[in-house]
Order: sequence, then C-alpha cells, then structure tokens
Amino acid sequence: MNKVMTLDTIDRQRKYVETQKAKTKGLGVVFADAFLRGMRDIGYKNPAWAICELVDNSLQAAATSVSVRFGYDAGNKAKVKPDKIAICDDGNGMIPEMISYAVRWGGTDREGDRTGFGRYGYGLPSSSVSLAKRYTVYAKAPESDWHAVTVDIDELSAAAGDPEKTQELLSPKPTPVPEWVIKAAKGDDKYDLAKAESGLVIVLEDLDRLNRLNGWIRTDTLKAKLLQHLGVIYRHFIPEKRLAVDGTVAQAVDPLFLMEHARLYDETSVRAERVESRTFEVESSTGEVGKIRIRASMLPPNFQGEDPNAYSEDSRGRKLNKRYEIMRDYNGLLICRAGRQIDTISPRWTKFQNNDTNIKIEIDFDPALDEFFNVTTAKQQIVIEDEMWEKLRNDGKKGGALEKLVQDMRNRLDDLRAQHKAVSKNQENPESPRPSALAMEHTEKFKSNVSDPTPSQREEGVRNFEQAVNDQAQATGRHRDSVREELAERLAKKKWEVEFQAIPEGPFFRPFRLGEQKRLVINTDHPFYSRIYQAAPEAQYALEVLLFVLAERELDSVGDAEMFYKSERNKWSERLRHALAQLISEDSLKDKASSVAEYMHVVQ
Repeated sequence: MNKVMTLDTIDRQRKYVETQKAKTKGLGVVFADAFLRGMRDIGYKNPAWAICELVDNSLQAAATSVSVRFGYDAGNKAKVKPDKIAICDDGNGMIPEMISYAVRWGGTDREGDRTGFGRYGYGLPSSSVSLAKRYTVYAKAPESDWHAVTVDIDELSAAAGDPEKTQELLSPKPTPVPEWVIKAAKGDDKYDLAKAESGLVIVLEDLDRLNRLNGWIRTDTLKAKLLQHLGVIYRHFIPEKRLAVDGTVAQAVDPLFLMEHARLYDETSVRAERVESRTFEVESSTGEVGKIRIRASMLPPNFQGEDPNAYSEDSRGRKLNKRYEIMRDYNGLLICRAGRQIDTISPRWTKFQNNDTNIKIEIDFDPALDEFFNVTTAKQQIVIEDEMWEKLRNDGKKGGALEKLVQDMRNRLDDLRAQHKAVSKNQENPESPRPSALAMEHTEKFKSNVSDPTPSQREEGVRNFEQAVNDQAQATGRHRDSVREELAERLAKKKWEVEFQAIPEGPFFRPFRLGEQKRLVINTDHPFYSRIYQAAPEAQYALEVLLFVLAERELDSVGDAEMFYKSERNKWSERLRHALAQLISEDSLKDKASSVAEYMHVVQ
C-alpha cells in the first residue's frame, strides 16, 4: 500500500466535512435505538477479527506502528483480565470535526475508494461496539492538539430521537490521551504517544461483550490469540508495518510456511516445499485490469510432527508441533485482497477435507477485481462469483489452473505419505524376527519338492545384496566392507523378512532375494496396504504369511513359471486396485482417517 501524504489526507477530510454540513443541519438520522443495538451483533467471528478492522484503518491512514495496549482499573490488582483496550497508531490522525463523522456508520472520507482496505465507513463503529458498550476516539492531526469523541450506546439510544442532543454527544472536544494509555507502552512497543505529531487512539472502555467470551477474557490468552491472528492476516505487511500487542511485536505467520522471517518457519528441520506460482490478469466490467496471484506449498507428511524422524501412520500416538494449529485452522484456499487475508474457503468443485491440511494455496487479488470476490462489509468472508470460479479453475494464460493444481498436490501428498509409511514400518523392531517370518521358518519342513536356487537366481540375490550395501554405505557414510559384514550377519539370522516400499503404480507386493534371504516387499502406495493391511491390524501377520507363500512360490519358479507369476502378479494388483476403489471410497477413507487424527489431537 502506498503511503498517503498527510497534506492530501487533511484536505480530503476538510472537503468531506464541508460537503456533509451542506447536506443537513443534523446528524442524527441513523441513530435509532434498534439500529444501535442491532449493530452490536454484526457478527464478527471473534474479537481478533473486530480489532483487525481498526488495524485496517490505521494502515490505511499511513501508520507504520500500531499498538494494542491493555488497561486496568485501580481495583484490578491481579490484572488477570483487562478492563480497557487501547488501539494506538502513528498515522495521519484526523481533524477534530472528522472524528464526529468517523464514529458514525457510513462516516468516511474514503467512500468508494478501492486503494485501501475499507470504503464504507462501517469498520470503526461496528468493530468497537461489538466488543464494548462505550468507547472513545482520540485523534491528533499535524500541528493540532488531541481531540476526542466518546460513544456511549446507552446515552445515544436515549437521544436517538433528538438530533441536537446526538450532535452534542458526538461533538469533538479538546481531550488529552489518558495517562494510562501512554504508560502502557512496554517491551518492544516503542510508540511514544507523548511525542506523536499525529495519530489515533481508540479506547474500548466498557468491555461487556468481550467479557462474555470464554477463551478471550484473560490477558495472556487474549494477547496470544491477537498476536497469532495479526501475524496471519497481515503477514504480507510485517515487519514493514510494526504491530504490537501488550509490549510484544507480532511476527508474520505464513500458513504456507514459505516466509523465512515468519514464525514457525524453522520449527523443525522439515521445510515446506514451494510449488510453482502463477499470476494472471482479469478485466473488470469497467475495463479496469487487475491481477490475481496464486502461491502454493506442499507440507511433507512429517511437517507437523514434534519429532520429524518419528513419523507414524497411526496418528493416535503421534505428538504434533505448533505448526499443526495453523495448518488445521487455515485448511482451504486462503483468499487475500491486496495482501490482507480475508477468508479461507474450499474450491467450488471439491471440498477440502481434514486430510488436505498439508496442501496450502493462497489467492491474492487486486482491489480492482472486488466485483468478482464480493468481500463482506466486516471483511471476514468472500463470496466468489461463478465467472471467477471458472477462471480460477481453468488452465491457460487467463486461468488459475486450480483444479489441476489441487489434484496434482493431492497425488504428490499421497506419494509422500506412502514413502513415509514405508520408512516408518521398516523402522519397527528391526532386530526382532516378525511372527510371520518365524511361521515360514518353522513350517519349511512341510514344504515338498525343495529345490536349490538356480545360478541366475543366486546371481540376482548377490546383485541385490551388493546394491543394498552400496545404498547403506552412501546413506551412512560408512565404509562398504563394514556395511557388507554387518548386513551379511543380519541376513544370516533371518531367512525371511518383510520390507515396506512406496512404489507408485506398482504391484501390491513384490518378492526378491537379498543374498540367501527371501524378502517380501509390501507396497504402501497400493490400496491393498491402506484398505486391507492397515485397516486390519490384528490380521497383518496372517496377511504377511499369505503373501510369503505366494512370494516363495514365485521365487522358487523358473522359466515360463517364473514369467507367469511376475505377469499375473501385476494383473492381480491392477484388478485389486479397481475393485477396492469400487468397494471403499477413497475420499471417505481419507476423511475418516484424518478425522480420527484431528480428534486425537484435540483430546491429547
């Protein structure tokens, strides 16, 4: 946002005041009792959204510093709950008469202006009365003293039928900023109101509505929630704009986790993966051209884990880090207007499920395109027009290609999850023999027509063994001879073993020889794993025995029989893939699993 010159701002305010004076002799037209009380229920999602309305006004007034300060009555010794809240900025301020208009609904010198955040003049009064029954606006223009107007809902309701009384109540008076507001500056809040050349202070004095909201009335929780919310909503403006709450400066919080200066970016060693961005232009009905910018990131499956190396497909035993709250709360398309976040919604053609929290997509549009996005007055919700949905969905130079992007990211996430599942399963009790492997060893005496491996089969086993030695040596940095000796010793103790691998489009199992060992590979990317093997924990070892028997028969076969098993195994796998898809919906399975994950996180 370009900084608005103070001189231009003051001139515009004077013109606005003169225009309004010429229109009418009284200003009481909208102050009906029912209107006043009804506007208290405008419906902000929570107090943070209401305070963002006031921050919007500050930033639009060219403020570089905005401070939220808490005040306490003399009898409030514990200071557990604030009695007053002040929102202070170092912006252009207001001329005295403008304050009287600014506290009224529709009172703005920026009506119809699309260059900033607001243009209807509802933000200041609506947000203030949604939290407090009484508030005061203090303003100082350059080369002027502080003036103030106090809005008391009860007093205005009583005077609703008397324009002269209303005008008297809302007339600005020379009033210094309360001493407590100046002294409440602490910590990293460096804004000194006593030295301000211009600025605005809004003091919410009777917090009757805020005090009814559990989870928001304590100083510590209110502060923490405001810092996080401001960090998300204004992430594209921080740190150039300095926002502070009770002495602590808000850090940017990027739900895509791509901003290196943002909080939680380096919570663990696992980083977000940047996905190719896209920008395209759209022409409005007036011929004005605006841009839409799409930014996306993929969060690896272990991104939200407290210990990234302890990834578990069973979310019930998984400890999550601080990132997960952001991932969960902002699950969908993140819609921003000129960099300021407005809403989080699902695409029109698909619903974002709990399982999609690792997919992050941001859409930022220019104010020139407001007609396509329909931002609500309180700037909390977006209603996208059909025409724009089609542009966002479709590919091409004038489209966002979102449908393809979402599907590609979901497929990529499935692949990553399958890989992490394979690694996780392979790390389970690596030294202890599996019951299924023991069962095969103990029943080998009942096997008939035992034949020795052919030379080509032995050669394949040696080749696989050497490849495993090379892979482990490269991964660990150890000498190959040391790795070979250790691996040979381990294989000698286990004639049978199960391994898990993610093999996209591969068969649901694959047998191979590793030296003299017969190894069964279960494909974690095949629906057999998620819909049968993983869904029946008590039957997993039995399923492994079943696959071991099939694998053994294939490994012992030679010639045409060997080729038959390899060919048929692929056919079985493809048939099984389609049949399971028909039997169990992929979306319902994913959402069920992710719902369990979310529930377990909540109850921990």
